[in-house]
Amino acid sequence: MKKILSVVIVALLVVSCCVLAACGPQIADNTEYYDAITKTLKLTKQFEGKSYLSDGIGRATLELLTDGDTTRFTLEQGDSINMRYYSVDTPESTGGVEKWGKAASNFVKEKLSAATEIVLEATTVPASTETYGRYIGYVWYKTAEDTDFKNLNLELVENGFSDNKGINTSDYPYYDYFKKANDFARSIKLRLYSELEDPLYSTDPVPMTIKDFLENNEAYYNEEADVGSKVEFYAYLTDLRVSNSGTYTFTATEYDAETGNTYSISVYAGYVSAAASQMPIGHLYRIVGNVQKYNGKFQISGVIYETLFQMPEFTYVTQYNYYLTFNSSMSYSTHYSATLYSDVTVTSATLEGTELTIVGTAQKRTKDGWKEAETFTFKVTVAENYSDTIKAGDTFSVSGLQLEENSGIITVLRFSDIVLK
Repeated sequence: MKKILSVVIVALLVVSCCVLAACGPQIADNTEYYDAITKTLKLTKQFEGKSYLSDGIGRATLELLTDGDTTRFTLEQGDSINMRYYSVDTPESTGGVEKWGKAASNFVKEKLSAATEIVLEATTVPASTETYGRYIGYVWYKTAEDTDFKNLNLELVENGFSDNKGINTSDYPYYDYFKKANDFARSIKLRLYSELEDPLYSTDPVPMTIKDFLENNEAYYNEEADVGSKVEFYAYLTDLRVSNSGTYTFTATEYDAETGNTYSISVYAGYVSAAASQMPIGHLYRIVGNVQKYNGKFQISGVIYETLFQMPEFTYVTQYNYYLTFNSSMSYSTHYSATLYSDVTVTSATLEGTELTIVGTAQKRTKDGWKEAETFTFKVTVAENYSDTIKAGDTFSVSGLQLEENSGIITVLRFSDIVLK
């Protein structure tokens, strides 16, 4: 009996060691790339002289890298299109920032930057778009004349950057390959399926000021790895740009009391479906996000805007009505509605040394018109040789800071910011 037990124990130990050590890969090396399954899928459709838009397949060249599952290409016929990779949904690395998102984006960048030939294949003929106007399909690429094309969509799934999001129907003939690749990534606990840390993803924000970042951005951004730190800073929103594709980018501005200057950086909020796209302009925020470089310029992305809870990972308002705009010619907008007023009508102006104090009235702008007039006090530093150019009865437009909430005292940064009407 003891001999039988000994044999059983030894057998169990051998099996355990095999599982733990290497009878087959059990824990993936997240620094390696895999393509054994990808290599089995061949591009068999003819693409010579074909047009992606009309024929559903055709040559293209790389135009702009966006993230792990969206790329802009220039078709052989000259059209510029945004391609959303079918069967793929990598973690966010632009509007939001998620674990393995930047790694997926860099993977696509590495592959397509080395490509000598790219072919796009649509999922329909003619090619069709999704909700955001992006075309849907497969990206095939090769890195040398004598090599086979690889399906980049499939390679992303095989390397654990995405689940298999494809549908098992005859309209999408590569489903079995994607399922096999997905099963492989899961089996070796690769990237998305791993409990290991992503070296390109940080969770704890680093405090900074915009001024410090602009003077010392290498402390927050690694140019070689093309990855930035997660940061937190305080700034007010002064402007909004909405792109042709429907993305929202704010200008965040910081006032430095020591220098009397302002410093700004872009904050990318994503599409209108993202809560951050609805942030009102004019308030002072604690902003949390990731440093990115897009089209050669720095921006903050991955912002999660929260109106109720002031948690460490959220962006939220710390002071309302911080930056007020007085300008009757500005159209009503929900983004400006909290802090947009009419032109100022001056009731008095007094000068003490180089500080000019202007008292005037203005009306808050609403979607239905103007509210009753409120009184504000504007303080601005002027030159020593200033002469009385502003007097009672004048009107002007200006933007300024209400450094103390609800004080009604507006700090105008430069006298030149006051535009007399």
